Amino acid sequence: MPGSEPHRILRFGVFEVDVQSAELRRNGVKVKLQGQPFEILITLLERPGELVTREDLRIKLWPADTFVDFEHSLNAAVKRLRESLGDSAENPVFIETIPRRGYRFLHPVRSDRNNSPPNSRRPLLTLPPCSRAISVSMLAGFAALILIIYFAQRLWSIRSARPIVALPLMKVAPFTTSPGAEMRPRFSPDGRQIAFIAEGENAATADLYVKLIGGENPLKLAEGVGIESVPAWSPDGRYIAFGRCAGGCGTSIVPALGGAERKVTDEGGCGGLGLSWSSDGKLLTFAHKLSSNDLWSIFLFDIDTHEHKKLTFPPAHTIGDHIPAFSLDGRYIAFRRVSSPGITDIYVVPVQGGEPHRITFDNTFVGDLTWGPDNKSIIFSSSRLGTAGLWRVPAAGGRIEPIAIAGPRAGSPAVSPQGNRLAYASGDLHGEIWQMELNKPGKPRARAPFSSSWGEDGPHFSPDGKKIVYYSSRSGTYFELWTVNSDGSNPVQLTSFSVLSGTPRWSPDGRYIVFDSRRGTRSQIFVMAGDGGPARQVTSGDFENSVPNWSRDGEWIYFGSNRNDGWQLWKVSSAGGDPIRVTKNHGFFAIESPDSKHIYYAKEDPDGIWQIPTKGGAEERILNVQLASWGDWAVLDKGIYFLNREGPGRRATIRFYSFASHKISVLAKVDKAIPPEMPDFDVSPDGKIALYGQVAKSVDIMLVENFQ
Repeated sequence: MPGSEPHRILRFGVFEVDVQSAELRRNGVKVKLQGQPFEILITLLERPGELVTREDLRIKLWPADTFVDFEHSLNAAVKRLRESLGDSAENPVFIETIPRRGYRFLHPVRSDRNNSPPNSRRPLLTLPPCSRAISVSMLAGFAALILIIYFAQRLWSIRSARPIVALPLMKVAPFTTSPGAEMRPRFSPDGRQIAFIAEGENAATADLYVKLIGGENPLKLAEGVGIESVPAWSPDGRYIAFGRCAGGCGTSIVPALGGAERKVTDEGGCGGLGLSWSSDGKLLTFAHKLSSNDLWSIFLFDIDTHEHKKLTFPPAHTIGDHIPAFSLDGRYIAFRRVSSPGITDIYVVPVQGGEPHRITFDNTFVGDLTWGPDNKSIIFSSSRLGTAGLWRVPAAGGRIEPIAIAGPRAGSPAVSPQGNRLAYASGDLHGEIWQMELNKPGKPRARAPFSSSWGEDGPHFSPDGKKIVYYSSRSGTYFELWTVNSDGSNPVQLTSFSVLSGTPRWSPDGRYIVFDSRRGTRSQIFVMAGDGGPARQVTSGDFENSVPNWSRDGEWIYFGSNRNDGWQLWKVSSAGGDPIRVTKNHGFFAIESPDSKHIYYAKEDPDGIWQIPTKGGAEERILNVQLASWGDWAVLDKGIYFLNREGPGRRATIRFYSFASHKISVLAKVDKAIPPEMPDFDVSPDGKIALYGQVAKSVDIMLVENFQ
């Protein structure tokens, strides 16, 4: 209406704040935030990048005649504000704590205005009472000074005649919309096409496609490559290299316009572990391991001579190096180093070799990565705030900033060589826990008893078969521990650590649950009551301790650790104490035999099941099978049940190894793809019900125009 004064809308990332109505919205959806946390947010937004002291906040929120525990009240209000923003005090995106001094708002803030009733706008600065007694003469002198500065700047701007160019707004839209999963987009050198891997909703494997931006139908270049395949364009745009991960591994090349593919090496390109082509067109880089006992390392492969060179030499206590990506000038390679399952950080190494430089120190999951168009930054996917998202970090190391427009559940980033477009995968391939009756005649019937759209993994039956413990991200952030009745009813959340926790196992008497959790910089083993409550830590040290399980009498806890020469199997008293080493030639996840005479175990690479006498001795492989994962097996009195990986893709069958006959029988076929590298299998104590994981596919490729 005439004479109305505009009120401000403050925007940062995916959030906007309506100052007049005191509302916080995320992507247009109202977020509950009231009272003091909202006042703190407004104060920080009005001074982005500046220190807002605790005293500033005390003056604004609690007048001098208010009696309150200021320190406690302020800390609680800031904590509620961070929870509403999904922020973290340890790894802040928006609000940084300056110890003993105050807070600083880190993210850029934009201020828009629209029409609203008069006097609705908040002042940019609230002056303390003592500052209001400024004399009229001082104000007049100050105003005169402002006018002088204004006209001087105006004169300079007229003389320089430099127009102000507004940056175009970023726009995001779906690039693919087919049912199933489309992943790992890669731009052509001219930035006009995107190659990607697609797996249909019910398909057993995946295919390689290329699609013109703005075009309709994608062109299929190769069939049956596997969902874990990774494409890479040649610098001249004529060819696409890709990993063929189904029906045998290796790296192949196919013309970008279609045609016959040719295999260039039996190495690399698989497992979603990365593939990149150098800017001069001479080299490919990929992750590879020379033997089952070796660690994953980054290799350089010469396309003309077929010679390969090992570039990185990861420490023995790690799992290895993955996801290499050439810098735009071809001088460096960025990659991720995996210290333990789900725990990775980014490193950069010169192409000539040398000691890699560590870039991130999050000790959380890093997915795919790529170089930014400036060749000075790295864009990567990470769950550093609980859910997957896209981030940017200087290639030399420094502050990590979010790419907020991508939103949650974003991965597989790619930037066009021109720098004006970003592509990424939106959604996820989350695990669902399914249930199958093994003792029914005919084809066993499967159903999903307690799955959510956020994913569940690691199910384990209680000793009486009445309950199941598992881990899930259904709370919205990191995996937490849950229990549920075996019929799928009454789900109960046991932990609220807001850190990576998993691999829960019931004690033999059903009173306790052992699990691993990253409540510090390293994963440690914890024990808690079966109905929840405080967790007791039973391991310590500056190394990874993961994937625990109980001995049959409940006196010991077996676990994998990288504290010495690679991953070995250890055990510790369930009451705590000094761990004892069990294996000498690698070991990871263990289950004790029903008679307690042997320890069965799998290694990091699931190349079968091994055994060693409980009292010590030589190891022996008792099952030379292709397990779906290191944790996809269960031991009952009569034998071993396991998920066996079947041929191309991620299909599996449920099989049984009899202790009496030493024969293997097939019990059932799993209809859908199984999650990779997840312990997604258990059998009820009576052998009637199997629990196993299947993948729910819902991933599309998104395209951001005017990327900045």
